[in-house]
Amino acid sequence: MSRMSAGTYDHTKAVQGQMIAPTLRTHAPDADRVMRRQDQLAFAYTAWWFHVFILVRRSNPESIKYIGQTGFIPKGPDTKAKTAQKNVAIEGTRWVSEVAGLVCNPTAAAMRLAYTTPKKYDSAMKEWKKFVASGRHCDDLEWKDASTPSRFYLPMGQPFFTDTRPGSKRYGALMKDTGRGVIHASYIHGDYDLFAVVPADNPGVNIVVSEQHASSPWSHLNRAGKTPAATEESEKSPQQKAQEIPNFRGQKFIDVQNMLNRRMGVPMVLHGSQEKAVNSFDEEVDVFMPNGMDSFALLTEAALCGFYDTVLRGRKLHNFMAGTEAEARREHFGLWQQVGVANGPGLIHISPRDIPGAQFVQISG
Repeated sequence: MSRMSAGTYDHTKAVQGQMIAPTLRTHAPDADRVMRRQDQLAFAYTAWWFHVFILVRRSNPESIKYIGQTGFIPKGPDTKAKTAQKNVAIEGTRWVSEVAGLVCNPTAAAMRLAYTTPKKYDSAMKEWKKFVASGRHCDDLEWKDASTPSRFYLPMGQPFFTDTRPGSKRYGALMKDTGRGVIHASYIHGDYDLFAVVPADNPGVNIVVSEQHASSPWSHLNRAGKTPAATEESEKSPQQKAQEIPNFRGQKFIDVQNMLNRRMGVPMVLHGSQEKAVNSFDEEVDVFMPNGMDSFALLTEAALCGFYDTVLRGRKLHNFMAGTEAEARREHFGLWQQVGVANGPGLIHISPRDIPGAQFVQISG
C-alpha cells in the first residue's frame, strides 16, 4: 500500500494511514427505523476519527425515506417548523395529503390531523408562529392550477411557501425555493439534530461560541453581497439583523459536521448542537461512542442525565438560547464561553450493557 502524505487522507475509505476503522457492532433495537444504516456508519466512523462522543436527537421516522430524493431537502436552521407524523385525508375531497415526514403548515386545512398528539400539535403551532414572525414565509402566492402560480419568484428574504396547489398530493407541506423559482421548489424533510459533540479526552468542560448566520443562501443578505462574516455588527441594517439566525457550536463541531455530511452524501447536519443552547435533558438520543463500535439509544430524561453524570464526568449544559427568569437569554457573542471543569477523560471503554438505560442490540452479520 502506498503511503499518503499528511493532510491527504481519503475520508471515504476505511483505511487511514496505518489505522483501520472499526466496525459498528451495536445499535439501538429500532435504529434502522430512525436513521439510514449508511448514516449510522457515518456517525460511528466520525466519532472514532475525531475521538468524540456524538449524541443525535431522534428524527421523525417518516422523514428517512425522503433523504437524498430529488425534490426534497433537509430542514435547515432557517426554519424550526415541525415535521408531520401522519398523512392527512383532506375533508371534502377524495385525496390524502402525503405530508408524513415533511415540514408542514399546521394552520392549513386539516393539517391539525397530521400530528399524533395534542402536545405535538401545540408544539408545531408554537414553532410555526415563530417561523411566520421571522418573515421568511411568503403568503403572497396563489395558484390558478397546479402549474400556474401567481408569481414565479418569491420576494427577497422569503424563500418559503405552503403548497396549496389544487389536488396536490402533498397539500399543506412547506416548500422552499432554492433559487430556481417556485415551480422547482423542494419539500423539506427532517434533518439530523446533534444533541452534543463531546471530546472524549475532556468531557467535563463544555465550551461554546455563538455565531450569526444568514437565514438562507438566497436571502437578501447574500443578494446584497453581504454576509454576517463580512459585515460589522454596527453596520448591519435592521433587515439584515432580522434575517440572521444564532448558531451555537463547540470547538470540534465544524470538523465533525463536514465529515458527517460528506460520508452521508447529503448535508443532514446543518446547525449547532442542542446542549449548547438549551438546558434540558428531556430528549431521546442515539449515542455513538468514540470507539467507533458501539451505538445505543437513551430514551428517557433520567437515562440521558445519568449518562452525563457518569460517562461524561458530570458535564454541564449551556442555556444561551432559551433563557429563564434566573438566567436571561444570551444574544450573539464572539468569544468562547465555558461551563464545567476538567476532571479526566470520559469512560470511553465502558460497554453499553453497563450504562443505565442504554437500549441496544448486537448487529448481526
